[in-house]
Amino acid sequence: MSDDNKITFHSFTELVAKRAGTSRVEADAYIHQLAKIMGEGLENNSDIHLYHFGRFHTTHVGEQMGSDPNTGEPLTIPEHTRVHFRAYSALRFAVNAPFRRLQIKELNEDKTAWRKRPGALILLALLVVLLILLGIGITKLISTQNASVAPLEKVSSNVEPPLVAAAPAPEPVKTAPTEEQTVPAPAIAAAAPAEPSPPVTKTTGTVVTLSSGDTLWALAATTWGDPFWWPVIYAENRPELSLHNPDLLETGITLRIPALAGSVNSPTDADFRLKEDAYRIVADDYRKLGNPRAAGYAAEAARGFDK
Repeated sequence: MSDDNKITFHSFTELVAKRAGTSRVEADAYIHQLAKIMGEGLENNSDIHLYHFGRFHTTHVGEQMGSDPNTGEPLTIPEHTRVHFRAYSALRFAVNAPFRRLQIKELNEDKTAWRKRPGALILLALLVVLLILLGIGITKLISTQNASVAPLEKVSSNVEPPLVAAAPAPEPVKTAPTEEQTVPAPAIAAAAPAEPSPPVTKTTGTVVTLSSGDTLWALAATTWGDPFWWPVIYAENRPELSLHNPDLLETGITLRIPALAGSVNSPTDADFRLKEDAYRIVADDYRKLGNPRAAGYAAEAARGFDK
């Protein structure tokens, strides 16, 4: 290893040969073939999963305006394909192991000092008064609108009521699973509908679009026949999700359904490793959110699914 912590290709080849117990020429050929296969897969827009390491995938970036960093002149950046790498939780934990014991220290421990300032108290009182007046105005407006609406018995039965827009981010509904107490309820799509929810709609063979009220639990049950595989769908789409919360997904997003090497009834070793990694990712996100269900998913991943 060089002084700047970079491993040269020659050193990497020797390290692989030593670990694999083979010659440096054979290790060099293995490394080149691996790089060639990965490059061809990414050129074909295929996702490459290296278990216990990470996932390589590509995204398409459309044409956009930019500027020359040297001259500052505007220029058009043509559409292109971008390569992404997402490290699995085991690798992230290993890399960040030296920093796990670090504690957050508050630089300003006195968080109540602002309450001693007269100006802050006056602004707080004005804000409370403003909120009260706003609430009174909204109440009067609702009362006026209700008074102008015809009674229900006078409305024709042939006229259907208008659809009510779903709230953008309601509280998620928790559904307890029935198989084991250690496995919590699955993630659900946000926004509970006012009308009965339509079923999950599949757009292509491996892509679905979530509607209001759809759940990853139900999606896994419909696709594979086993709802306890839902973390695999969450882990597959997590890099593109704006909210890293297994219990809260945005309505209308498009999700990819990963292809299993076998099936949920007869999974291969690769499928078991995929499920274990997915449970670790869900446990990691729950832990960051302070959700107590993280312990259950972490225990299931540690125990393994091939026993």
